[in-house]
Amino acid sequence: MTLQPQPSPVERGVGPRRGIIHVQSVQRLIGAIGLPVWMLIGAVAGIAAGIVFGERTEVLQPVGSAYAMMLQVAVYPYLLCSLLYGVGRLTPVMARRLFRASWAVYLFMWAATFIGIRVLACAIPAPPLPSVLTPATAAQQVSLLNLLIPANLFDALGKNYVPAVVVFAIVYGIAIQKIERKAALFEILETIRVASVTIWGWIVRVAPIGVFALFAAAAGTIQPDRMGGLLLYVSLFLIGTVLLAFVVLPAVLAAVAPVGYREILTELRPAFVLALVTTLSVVALPFVLKAAERIAIRAGCPEGDERRDIMQASLSISYVLAQLGNYFLYLLMLFAAYVHQLRLTTTEQLLLPFWTLLSGFGSPTATVDGVVFLTSWLRLPANVLSLFLETWTVTRYGQVALSVMGFGFATTLVPLVYFRKLRPHPLRLCGTVAASAAIFAVVAVAGVALRPVLLPGPSNALLRLSLDPALVHKVKLVSDQIGGPGEPTLLAIQRRGVLRVGYNPNVIPFSYRNARGDLVGFDIAYAYELASDLDVALDLIPYSWTELSDDLTRRRFDIAVGGIYVTDERLQHFTVSRSYFQSPMALIVRSERATEFLDRKAMPPLRLAVFDDPVMLPMVHRLFPSAAVTIVPNYQDLPAIMGRIDAAVWTLEQAGAWAAAHPGFTAVAPAGTGIPMLFAYLLPPGADTLRQYLDQWLELKAGDGFHAAQHAYWIDGKPRAQRRPRWNLLDALFRKTPS
Repeated sequence: MTLQPQPSPVERGVGPRRGIIHVQSVQRLIGAIGLPVWMLIGAVAGIAAGIVFGERTEVLQPVGSAYAMMLQVAVYPYLLCSLLYGVGRLTPVMARRLFRASWAVYLFMWAATFIGIRVLACAIPAPPLPSVLTPATAAQQVSLLNLLIPANLFDALGKNYVPAVVVFAIVYGIAIQKIERKAALFEILETIRVASVTIWGWIVRVAPIGVFALFAAAAGTIQPDRMGGLLLYVSLFLIGTVLLAFVVLPAVLAAVAPVGYREILTELRPAFVLALVTTLSVVALPFVLKAAERIAIRAGCPEGDERRDIMQASLSISYVLAQLGNYFLYLLMLFAAYVHQLRLTTTEQLLLPFWTLLSGFGSPTATVDGVVFLTSWLRLPANVLSLFLETWTVTRYGQVALSVMGFGFATTLVPLVYFRKLRPHPLRLCGTVAASAAIFAVVAVAGVALRPVLLPGPSNALLRLSLDPALVHKVKLVSDQIGGPGEPTLLAIQRRGVLRVGYNPNVIPFSYRNARGDLVGFDIAYAYELASDLDVALDLIPYSWTELSDDLTRRRFDIAVGGIYVTDERLQHFTVSRSYFQSPMALIVRSERATEFLDRKAMPPLRLAVFDDPVMLPMVHRLFPSAAVTIVPNYQDLPAIMGRIDAAVWTLEQAGAWAAAHPGFTAVAPAGTGIPMLFAYLLPPGADTLRQYLDQWLELKAGDGFHAAQHAYWIDGKPRAQRRPRWNLLDALFRKTPS
């Protein structure tokens, strides 16, 4: 028997002719089955464009962003109207009876989905504990009540609080149940839903262009080491949705209902085929209803208006609450947290499934706003939305298939519970649950085994940084060519043709050696820039902290750099430049104990390590008078002595850089430590004229953007604006080789 598409009860409205999806609409969608193919062509063409043109395809990013924004236009009108209509059209008595029959069904589906996702997520490495913690970031929390209770609906809409909007719609939908004259309201809600779906229909027509732009920009700019991570995420997404849609849920339904596993999949086959061809879950609703009706008849559910109303109401509610594929946003957020090295707190880990559940209500397209909300709540970068849309071309098939199975599961099982027609098989049910758990565990273990192949190993980002080649190429580097002391004047430097800069090689991120052994850092970049502006060569001379005073007195170098603090003694004995940086004091501690050190006044007597520094030692004795202090030459062997001390003292930037290079440690900036420490460059005694020039030069560098660029790169960890272009086919074929 060939099934003919029928108007969906969830979309039919007050009269049989009303609705979003009619038979003619389904037929038009069937006629447009080429759209997914065009989207696939757009994705492939975008990847090819990215490979050929490389970072030039970044100009297409606004087109992809516009496509993403257009998808969000109709989300909230559709979500509000769907919930108000689906909940409000029930009578209070029917709503209570339906709730008693359906709550356990939905709870099981949600639990099975989120547990399955959590098991799959074991294949994704856990992000490291934070390397920097301050009282401000520790206290950064969003009120649970503000996210859940919309005191001001428009404020919740403006801040993209999806859960609050959902709660608002459900509360008002329940209130509408008690209103007698509401046909006109349902007409309006249905009209808005029609308009929302119409808008999405327009947007879908340009989807191949949007997909092309997103894939081209991504393929042209993405670094090769990210490809394995994307492959892992997409694989876990598709495997998880397929297992839930075609194995777990139909097997569980067959274990509690008078219907076989193969029979369930056979009945739902037309719904799956049409939904996967069009990538729209809504078109499957008529076929889901017919399949559920036939199963209900075979189960012996009584005929009549009550059965019809219950099944229509179940389908209406399932379209909003059983979009199980939407809840794989949970997997996306866990993967994004790993990519951006964000360690979720215990509270965030507990609340994330709940917020994902509320953010996943509605159609698959409505998940776009869910991604925006969850990204903002977790303080992840906004480009997570681009990651979602770039992979959505592939993952949406699994998302839609699982949502269709969610409709079928709820619409079939709820009436059987309502009319008490279940036929559970406890042994079969237990076996199904055990087998499902084992399958998911095997997939997770396989993902863990593939980590070394797909994911880059952990590394310290600071050790991958390098000096700007354009800056280095402007300066000639010499070594120990100038002997004896030199006059600390600008004229002497220019006559000599060499700027001598002293540095300490152990001061990350100001002066240190990267993974390749090159001398790099914030202050080293400044040294190159100063030599370039003076049009002289550069001689970089290492020093130790214990010899720094003698080196300056003997005029071994013209300027000393490397995260040097301003002190009263240094101001009296040497020439000190204007301050170019400031940083609060911090403690390097074990990450699991980091929250214990957020308030200096609340700390018990500590065992502290500090290197022999004229600033650090007095400060430690002043701030921690009862502490047992251990003096060390440097922090290279700090991990070995952490069992004998509670913390080590440094500035926040330097402690944070050290902690980033040593997983398991965190730099904590306690409250109550006073004013921040000032950084400056030291010059030999009597170098007043050179200091005046240096101060004015530092002010110019702050004004022309050099300081901001170096701060963004070395301190904030942002990529350099003028980085080396990524490989692309066009340059490889036609770029001229320098002679």
